Amino acid sequence: MRTDAQRIAAYNARMLSSLLDPTLSAVNAMAVANFGAYATNWYPKQQVLRGILDAAGIATSQYFGYEAFAGEIFHVSLVSSGASAVVMATALVAKYVSSFLVAATLKKICLDCFTITVP
Repeated sequence: MRTDAQRIAAYNARMLSSLLDPTLSAVNAMAVANFGAYATNWYPKQQVLRGILDAAGIATSQYFGYEAFAGEIFHVSLVSSGASAVVMATALVAKYVSSFLVAATLKKICLDCFTITVP
């Protein structure tokens, strides 16, 4: 798993290529700053997620489903809070349980990574 610094460096390398039109430099600077903030915020949550999955004994072949769930919950945590976030997270848990993921693990991800308590 790459660190947030490695992810930011790879993103910077792509964004600073000579193929970009020079008129996009202002947009480029904003995109680099936004991605840096995102990666710095997401990386610690991903580490906690991996710890939860390892502790629960989830097979690595199933990680992608839990990581997709965590990505959606991460978005929920950015755009809403309180009861609204709980309602959205509850709907996402139901969605991913229907995809054969373990409800208890999904709820633990919500609580431990994003401090959203799902009933």
